[in-house]
Amino acid sequence: MPALSDALARVVDLVPYLTAVIDPPAFVAPGPPAPGRPLPAEGQWVACLALVDDPPWLGRIIRSTGAGIGTDDPVVAASVFLQGYSYRVLTLAIACLTASGAVPDASAARMAIGWERNWPSRVAFLRPAVWIAGGDWAAPAPTDAATITAALRFVVDTAIDAHLRPLLGTVRAGIGVPVGERLLWGNIAASAATAFRTMEGCLGPAVVALGERFFALAPPEMQGLGAFLVVEHAGRRGWFWERTNCCLFDRLPGAVRCADCSRTPPAQRRHAYRESLDPS
Repeated sequence: MPALSDALARVVDLVPYLTAVIDPPAFVAPGPPAPGRPLPAEGQWVACLALVDDPPWLGRIIRSTGAGIGTDDPVVAASVFLQGYSYRVLTLAIACLTASGAVPDASAARMAIGWERNWPSRVAFLRPAVWIAGGDWAAPAPTDAATITAALRFVVDTAIDAHLRPLLGTVRAGIGVPVGERLLWGNIAASAATAFRTMEGCLGPAVVALGERFFALAPPEMQGLGAFLVVEHAGRRGWFWERTNCCLFDRLPGAVRCADCSRTPPAQRRHAYRESLDPS
């Protein structure tokens, strides 16, 4: 798939850690739930659909990753797992879109996740399908509103509705304890926002309009869970995302609170944003 290979190469040039593989030679394939299935091994690829289709297995995986990051609370483990997972899925799709206009199908049926250090850290595309914008995709996007909307809808349809939505349901079914649906959707929304902010840092302010449009097109479950905020200070401009719920990351060892945490008073968050823009 030359279009996807070219898009991924462009993304790596901009953000070196955003790597992806096309059609890995071996992976755990989808199939019916398999009691006793071993946890993913270091370096192993797992088809995302295999995770979606086996709630008890995914629940065991999440509890294992929780132990690896220092928590035995399954709700915290589920929250952090979904946030990290959704960031990888969404960022590759959004990065390819903003960098080249070639958008990979990020549905669960077309992706695999690779494990490193007890964590889903790598992304692969299986039998990739790609939506390609017509015309000149530059600077970083065309002014044609219809093309922009079609590209963003493709991300919503594949990455959200055909991947992260069913995965969220599997997380809640498999972990064995109640996990708030709004909490998990807040993590997906924050991951999408972070993906756009990452690319805005690489490509400039034209990405801002794409991020705003994406959330206008996002499903109802993602609405009201955060908002973009522009802060200007010391001659510099910053584009931030502020959540309306907490991802529970501060319950891990170290008790580190995210910069956009809803539990931090707004005035304190704004002060931190301004400090981050101060060139001194």
